[in-house]
Amino acid sequence: MTTDKSPHEEIRHHFEQELEEIKHGTIQLCSLVLENTKRLGDALVNNRLDLAEQVVEADREIDELYSALEAKTFLTIALQQPVAVDLRFLVSTTRLLYEIERSGDLAVNAARGMLRHHGYDLAPSIHGLLARICEATPRVLAMAIDALGDMDPEAAIRIDDEDDVVDNLVGEFYALIAGESAEPDMETVIELSRTARYLERIADHAVNIGDHVCYVVTGSFPAHSVEAGPKDRG
Repeated sequence: MTTDKSPHEEIRHHFEQELEEIKHGTIQLCSLVLENTKRLGDALVNNRLDLAEQVVEADREIDELYSALEAKTFLTIALQQPVAVDLRFLVSTTRLLYEIERSGDLAVNAARGMLRHHGYDLAPSIHGLLARICEATPRVLAMAIDALGDMDPEAAIRIDDEDDVVDNLVGEFYALIAGESAEPDMETVIELSRTARYLERIADHAVNIGDHVCYVVTGSFPAHSVEAGPKDRG
């Protein structure tokens, strides 16, 4: 036997559907950025200018979805007047969307740098370390997607630890390209430094995503975020 829902139950059901749609859309947005970050890695490692062009082109879909989700989130806050965990989720989502969209922009920046330079002809040592960064960065972002999907507050610590791996690799990369006497040339050094920095910052944004998931679930940011503040958001 079925019973009719009360007006309050109907409103709550509709609201929960909206929350689920926003969460699903945010995960979809992050997945698109992850896919583009992996595409960027393939472009860099295999010196594929065609893939770099695809990275730039794919950002249009990311920007469109970002704008739609941001508008939907703010509208939901305005119309539903949520409280407690629902309010934390929606307010944090506005921050999450920025973190994700900015990560997408950083991938595009790296791809455009590669296109401006007409690709990279790198020494094996530099190529190998760049390949490791290109593998590590998407791994951190994928962990952030899992944290968001599962609403796992404990994932923030694991993501921050994995980000340390990226930071260390990028530090090694800076030292390596700065110490090369013959190659690459200074113009290449500058562009590669920017690229490594972009990848490092994508991982930083992933840390911020994990931190916000922790906040949504628990009402508090993880200790590393409170002590050090949010990761660089350039």
